Amino acid sequence: MKKLIFLLLVLLMGQLLNASECYHYHTSTKHAIIKNGSGIFYQLTEKDPNGISYVQQMTKPLKGLDLASYKYTGEDESTFMFSDKNGFYLLPKDGQHDGNNANFFKILANKAGQKHINGRLFLIDGKWTYLNAWEKHITKIVLNELPANISNIKCYSSGMYVKSDKQVFAINVDLYSKKATVTAIPNLNPAQLVYYACNPAENEDFIADEQHIFSIRNDASFEDITPQFRALKVNRKFNQLKLVDNPTVLWWSDKVIKKREGHSVSGRDPLTGEEIDIYFSYHASTPLLPKSGNIAYVRFHNKIYPIWDDDFSLPYNSKTDVSKLAVIEGGLFQGDDFYYMEADNMKILSTNVHATAKYFAGRYGYGMYLSRALATENYIYFLGDRFDPKVENKMPLNTEVKQLGLFYLFNNALYDGKKSYPITADEETLISLGSFVEVINSCAGEMPNTPQVEVKYHQFFKDKNAVYYFNEKIKKLQVVQTANPADFKADDYEVLQQLYKIKDVKGAIKKKTSSGLNYYAIGGFALAIFGLGFYLIRRKS
Repeated sequence: MKKLIFLLLVLLMGQLLNASECYHYHTSTKHAIIKNGSGIFYQLTEKDPNGISYVQQMTKPLKGLDLASYKYTGEDESTFMFSDKNGFYLLPKDGQHDGNNANFFKILANKAGQKHINGRLFLIDGKWTYLNAWEKHITKIVLNELPANISNIKCYSSGMYVKSDKQVFAINVDLYSKKATVTAIPNLNPAQLVYYACNPAENEDFIADEQHIFSIRNDASFEDITPQFRALKVNRKFNQLKLVDNPTVLWWSDKVIKKREGHSVSGRDPLTGEEIDIYFSYHASTPLLPKSGNIAYVRFHNKIYPIWDDDFSLPYNSKTDVSKLAVIEGGLFQGDDFYYMEADNMKILSTNVHATAKYFAGRYGYGMYLSRALATENYIYFLGDRFDPKVENKMPLNTEVKQLGLFYLFNNALYDGKKSYPITADEETLISLGSFVEVINSCAGEMPNTPQVEVKYHQFFKDKNAVYYFNEKIKKLQVVQTANPADFKADDYEVLQQLYKIKDVKGAIKKKTSSGLNYYAIGGFALAIFGLGFYLIRRKS
């Protein structure tokens, strides 16, 4: 019976996981406030996992603002803050799908010299007040514990970090109870304070002075990790660390301090003698900064290790001098030749492709995969995620290689990673105008054999002669007959939508043509003949 129940639970979880698979889980969104000569606009841009194809772009005007006096005052992960001569305003980044205009709310009238922090905290009658609004309802929370002379460190939607000349404060805001909690963070010297911004998805940043360092989160919670750094014998000033931009928290100058991958080791705080858990490692290794993507490897004692190997127990075997290897992306390295991690063994092997080859990063869309590539004068080599140098995947070249959207262009054909499609367009001037995604089925069905996630990519190009749409049915570039290439620029969502509407419209465009006659030259020549004739007649006379 227990086995049967377990089996049923496994099947149920499988169905739930299947049902939870949706295309939009994998896309990225970007919010922006745009000011131009036409006005002020809120813009939401959603893109495919390939990073280039638009899923949607929504642009809405902010009606009623004074364009001349508009000023951006701040933002956090959920809200934009701004002002004009009439007031201070909040605009929620989400929830902008209804109506033709962007929704924003006035929280305070604009007075000359109004002191504020990030457009969220306002000094009103000598007291700091947190303001929020939804439509005409305004929430005000007075923070009596804060001194008047504070400045901003970091603001989140429900937490803020500020400092005075004497103290650092964490502020947690609870809009449901309409209360705020102000906590003084001990030991930090405000004059020495440095803020370290990390990957937003991890919800962990850091603040430090010379002798102390704290982990902070967006709800205004914090943790003193100074004892861990002392136990590691980190001898640098904590506010002089060089944070490396990477999903895994990583500082580096002469040594690496990094966040361990989901585990800790035991250590002892030398100041107190207390046995503590340490969630960081500290070694004289060198992080290998890739030309593209995130850091995945470090070099230690002239061997290469995966970044998660905190104890340096699993080096990659290599017959070449790894001190001369630079990381290109993922498991691809460049030395005298290009080198790659063997698929199933901890080995770095030569691809036998010389280092002078040109590298192309791949495109990884939903259901579309354009592998990475190396191009020499004679061949293009395709590098899969599980590359085996013994099995060459290459094609001969008659022309140079270009990456256009979700294709490679070479040998007068577009290559999508599987097949080549010959073109009649001008290969030399052909460029990608961009692409957008049509979401046919956004989420997988809950039951077996039900529709799965399905999307379609619409791609546009242009050369010196015409604008093109890649027709997926016939696998060819289709001329957009009513589009003049001079009128369309690349990577513009509205342009792509316009082209999609007219892609099947018949009729040639009218282009300015030259008659080939130089009327100034003809006139000058005629005048010269006339003058010569006049001169000869007079001389004869």
